Amino acid sequence: MIKGIEHVAVVTTDVEEAAKFYTETLGFRELRRLETDHSGTIVFVGMGGTEVELFEGGTPRPPSGQNDVGYSHICLTVDDVDAECDRLKGIGVTLDMEPTTVEAGLRIAFFQDPFGNRIELMQRPE
Repeated sequence: MIKGIEHVAVVTTDVEEAAKFYTETLGFRELRRLETDHSGTIVFVGMGGTEVELFEGGTPRPPSGQNDVGYSHICLTVDDVDAECDRLKGIGVTLDMEPTTVEAGLRIAFFQDPFGNRIELMQRPE
């Protein structure tokens, strides 16, 4: 029986830069580091019971469409999408999609980490 998602793995070209972005920019906590023979340093960051595993050694790929096969993005819930987007833009993050209200009253926005991995912010209606 499947009980839940343990973590999401994100491949980067620089694990230290990725760890800094996920902790300092997005507010994740660094949970642990694992030194491996196969992947070098792996950094686990977490927030609210969700873990992201950051690997180094990726090869940048050209931008693709949002409907390509594969994992599309990580979604982070926020209390106020507009305020969070203002904060991110204030520290130099460029949004791919400005805050928008979509089906069921969800308010969403998109941006990328420094390696092109898409991140969604989502505010559920009250």
